[in-house]
Parts: sequence; structure tokens; C-alpha cells
Amino acid sequence: MKCDRTLSLYTRLYPNNGLAIVFSLIAILELLLHSQCKTSFWFNSDLTLSARCALALFLFLSWISFSWMCWWGWKLIIGKSLRKGPNGLGLSFTFILISVICFFYISSWIFYWRTGTFIDLDAMRFGANNFKMIARYIWQAEKITLFTVATICISLLAIAHFQSVRSVRRAQEERTRSNASVFITLFITFDIAAFILLTGGNGEEYSPSGEWWENDRVSANFELQSRLNPLLTLIVKPLFQQDQNSLMSGKLSEQELGPRRKVIDQQKKIGSESLTEYSVIFIAVEALRKDVVALRHQGQEVMPHLNRLAMSGLQFTRCYAQSTHSNYADPCLFSSLYPLRSESHHYYSESDPWPKSMIYDVFKQYGYATAIYSSQNETWGHMNAFLESPNLDTFFDSRSFEGPTYTSTKDVGFKRYVEGADVAGKLDDAVTMRHALDWIENQQKNYKPFVLCMNLQTSHFPYEIPGGKPGPFQPSALDFDLSFVSYPREKIPVVRNAYYNSLHYVDQQIGRLVAFLKQKKLSEKTILIIAGDQGEAFYENGFPTHAGHPYEPVLRVALVMHNPELLPAGTNDYLTQAIDITPTICGLLKIKPHSCFQGCNVLSTECPPNDRRLAFVHCNSTLSGSDAIISGTGWKFIYDSRKKLARLYNLSEDPGEVHDLTQTRPSIAKTMASLLMNWRRSQVLYYQTPTYYGWFYPPRTPVISENQLVNLKSEASNGLP
Repeated sequence: MKCDRTLSLYTRLYPNNGLAIVFSLIAILELLLHSQCKTSFWFNSDLTLSARCALALFLFLSWISFSWMCWWGWKLIIGKSLRKGPNGLGLSFTFILISVICFFYISSWIFYWRTGTFIDLDAMRFGANNFKMIARYIWQAEKITLFTVATICISLLAIAHFQSVRSVRRAQEERTRSNASVFITLFITFDIAAFILLTGGNGEEYSPSGEWWENDRVSANFELQSRLNPLLTLIVKPLFQQDQNSLMSGKLSEQELGPRRKVIDQQKKIGSESLTEYSVIFIAVEALRKDVVALRHQGQEVMPHLNRLAMSGLQFTRCYAQSTHSNYADPCLFSSLYPLRSESHHYYSESDPWPKSMIYDVFKQYGYATAIYSSQNETWGHMNAFLESPNLDTFFDSRSFEGPTYTSTKDVGFKRYVEGADVAGKLDDAVTMRHALDWIENQQKNYKPFVLCMNLQTSHFPYEIPGGKPGPFQPSALDFDLSFVSYPREKIPVVRNAYYNSLHYVDQQIGRLVAFLKQKKLSEKTILIIAGDQGEAFYENGFPTHAGHPYEPVLRVALVMHNPELLPAGTNDYLTQAIDITPTICGLLKIKPHSCFQGCNVLSTECPPNDRRLAFVHCNSTLSGSDAIISGTGWKFIYDSRKKLARLYNLSEDPGEVHDLTQTRPSIAKTMASLLMNWRRSQVLYYQTPTYYGWFYPPRTPVISENQLVNLKSEASNGLP
């Protein structure tokens, strides 16, 4: 009897018994799914048992609230059409809406199962901005998942349609529960939410003035926002995200800002000391890790042509990308600017008001021909809006099929190839290289030095070689269930082989370029730079591919510069970052770097000594919202702004980033955190303040003070990683 009364009381919290059954089953199913997922709040040892139970209770109560929203939404949407029968326009619209919600809900759970967080508004916005390319990727790599989700949604829609007549009539006849239940439910729901947020899930009061850099636990706040329920993530996360405006307040001094801008930005014209007889070819290779250089696998060199360039040129052993995802990392290479613009994800626009100067903008002032030849679609993340410039003679990417500066309209085969390409919008690197070589030959005929920026993409996941060629490293068939964010760990050797095969194919294109330069007698007068735009992970730190957290496998990239006349053969162990490459090229040719550049010429005394050197990283993708700082003394500090987690590593002793030293080396953590926050603050304040970017160039990189240096060196190892 008591059980019946309790059940009756519980069901009265819902609009009717049918919805009580449906939404209770959904809540139970979600809890079962959470019990099987290792990233669930159930397995968060940082939370107390009471906090985990509170989250589970909140899950149930949120579905009660949602049932009332659905009930009154149904009444509002259907309106008069309810009285006309289930075939009204309102009912049809409702079915479509239900199917869209079901598709999103199931897709978000799949995303959560693979990444550890549900899809949020930022992820949806990113998907909308890159819809075509993401759709191609899903169709290419997620066909089984897409088919499964679509089948489930169609089945649910069919069931809903079959039951529509009876449910509508029953809804007309059934008396709605008291409105007081709505307010009671919502009150209890948000009361518990407030309790979870204020306690942080560990019984301690929330303190905004606490030492955030010491936090090494995932709080209930993050669980509630990102890992409890797909719909809650969309609703709760924007409401309860911590406001960081107070952190990004105040003013920047002239010492923090870059040089003052002139009324008209002008680069110094050609001088007698400039070495303008040299040309530049700057190649960014997708996901090129540092450890691939000189790597032999299964008895063969993975990239033999790159290895020869590294042996006879200058190899940088400690080069870091500025981000783990291409839309942030790639533009840094050619602009010498950090990627951080705002707290939210930044999309480049032609109307961006702040100053920038690309490598080809500088060299155009010296009479150089300029071009970009890229195998990727540069509209990804709106990169094209950032890269385009009046000083760019040719902009060639996977969209480039019309117009005199792109490719001949008679090249019908090439146009058909690209229109039918199924490699996530990428082009065959061999095709891109062929067109780049034709462009170089034209510049040679016109006796013009040139700057050519390239981007080769075969090594992007899923590492498909055009034409289905097998590659030298086997087994490499990716004939199992895999995606960009997940694949079976026992298949890592197979995936690595596929990755090495793709790089081997890229290396063949580099070999074509080197042979062409020798044939045309351009080798001696061309500086060739090959750099990874970011690295690639194979679960070394728990994650595959890239675009995630800033760990070494996805940050530490290959960098080789080659010119037999200007660069001696050898290695350079100086801490280098991607924004340093363009100023270093300018330095080699005795061309004054633009005042807008935030990097420095690492081959001169312009940069600070290695022990005072800092590199900064910013990631803001669907998989990670993190920043990192690396010091020349070997320390690395990572801060995850979404989880509010800090991590400190000593790369000299722990290059695999296994042992977090945040708690055992608090003084080091505090110093690194302070430097990182100063950098973040100066970047965000600059780009959000018209007075700053109207009168000054971007901020200077923070400098380590003498006291900070003593602190860092006192506990660091003598050796460098």
C-alpha cells in the first residue's frame, strides 16, 4: 500500500502517467549508461558519495521538469490543430521536431561515449560553421554510426505517428495535473543544482578567491554542465559557466603592449643588405610529429627525403605548435601571431579590425611573387578570411577551380577529382604539388624571387593515400570501427602504420619538390622550411589524433630548415614555437620582421636566453578548452579552463607527462600559472579593446623575472628534454 502511494505521489510530479513512464525510463536508461562509462560522474573519485547521489537525483528531477516543458510546448504548438485531428500542420511540425531532438540526443550520447562530454552550444556552432566538411567526414568515417542513429530516429518517429491519434484524444480528455507540481519540481531541481554548485561536490564552500591553479579535481560543477545529460548541457552550461571577465579586466601598460602603430602601416623598403635573391618555400605538413624525423619503421625510413634535408640542414628539436587543432595552429605559422583572441571560440572574419601581417605581406614589399598552395579546404574555421591578402598573388586550395589565379578551367579532370573527393574535403597532395611546381617554374621564367606557402594533408586522419595505394608499412587496413575521437587501443599499431604510410606519401611529394629545385638549379637560392602544423597522438596520454588537450605528442612538431648557403647542418635545441618561424626566415634574408610579429628570430640574440624562454599554447575546440606554458628550463603547466584543472610536469625527467607535480611543487605551479594568466589576460584584453589594437601592435610575450627564474631553476633538472 505504501509503495502504491509513493508511486502515485511520484507520478503526480509529471503531467500524466504516460509521460511519467516515458521520462522515468529515460532517466533510468541514462543512469545505466553512466554506470558503464568510465568518464561518468559515478567514477569521479574526486566527488563525495553524497555529491554523486545528488547528481543522480538531479538527473531524475530535470526530466520531470522537461516533461512539463514538453507538455505545455505540445499544447502551445498544436493549438487548434488538436481539435482538427492528428494530421494538422502543427502535429507534422511536432513530429519533425521530435525526430530532430532524438537525432541530437542519441548523437550527443555517442559523442559523450567517445570524448567524455556532451555536445554543447560551442560544438554546435563550430559544426554549423564547418557543416560541409564535417558532413563529409561523418559520411566517410562514421557511416555505421550515422545509419544506426537514423534508423533509431525513424523508428521512434514511426511509433510516435502510430500512437498520435489515441494520444491526442486521450490528452484532450485527461485532466492535467496541478500547476503547483511544476513550480515544486523546478524549485527542487534548481535548489539541488545550487547545492551542487556551491559545495563543489566535496563538502567545501565555494571560494572564488581560492588558488585555482592548485585544483587537481574534476568538480560537480563540470559534471553538471558537461557530463550529466545532453539536454542539460545545452541548457545549464550557458547559465552556469563561470564568468571570467573579472580575470580579464584592468589595463595593459605600454611595456605589455606591442610597438605603437604608425598612421599607415608600412614595411621598410628594400635595402642593399637584404638577400632578395633567395626564395622561400614554407611547407606545413599535417600532424607531423617531431619523432618522425629520422624514424625507421619495419626496416625502412618513414620519410627518407625529409631525413636527408634534416641531415644536411638545421633541425629544431624543441619546436612547439601554438595549438592542437589546425584552424588555430595553421595561421600562426604564416602570421607569427598567437591564436588566442577571446574567451569563446574565435572565427576569423574579413572584418576583423586588429592588425596582422603575413609573411607574404612582408616579402611583397621586396618584389617577391607570393602564393599559397594548400591541399585542405581553407574555409575550415574560416581560415581563408585570415589568410587572404591583397599581397597574395595566388591562393590555391581545394576550392580553387575558377579564376585565372587558381587553375585553368580546361583542367576538367582536376575539377572532377576535387568535386568527387571523399577525403574530408582534402586534395591529393600530388595534385597540389604539381600545380605548385608549375607556379614556381613561371616565377623562374619571370626572374622573380618568390614566397610559397604550402599545406600538405594526406597525413590527416584517417590517413588515406589517394588511389588506395597500400603503402610500405603493414598491416595498415583500417577495416574496423574507428573515428577521429576513438578506436580500439589494441589497433594502435595498425593505425600507426596507416599514419606512417600517409607521411611516406607526403615525403614522396617533398622528394618531387627537392628534385625539381635541383633540376631548375634553384636549390642553392631557396630556403626550404618543413614544419608540422600540430602533432598526432596515439593514446599516449589517453587520447587519439589531435584537437584535444595540449600534451607533447600533439604539440611537439618537426621543424627543418634547409639552405646550403645560409644554414649550417646541425641541430638546434633552443625552445622554439611556431610563431618564431616567420621572423627567423626574415632574419636569414636580412629583412626587417614586421612589428606585428609576436615571435622572434631564434637564430639571433633577439630572443631571450633559453632559461628565460617561454612558449604558449591555446586550444579551444569541441574536445578541449586548455592553455599551456612551456619554459626553457623544462617545466610545463597545463590549465583546463572547462574542468578547472591544473597540471604541472617536468619534461626533463618526465617527457611522457605521467606525474602531475601540481601539489608537490606548488611554488613552481604558482609561478607558471601566473605567467600563463598574464599572457592570457594581455591577449584577451588587447583583442577586446579598440584603443589597444587601434594604437598598438599585439602584446609582447611575457618575460620571466629574476625571482621567477630562480624559482624555476631551483627545482628543475639540469638536463633538457
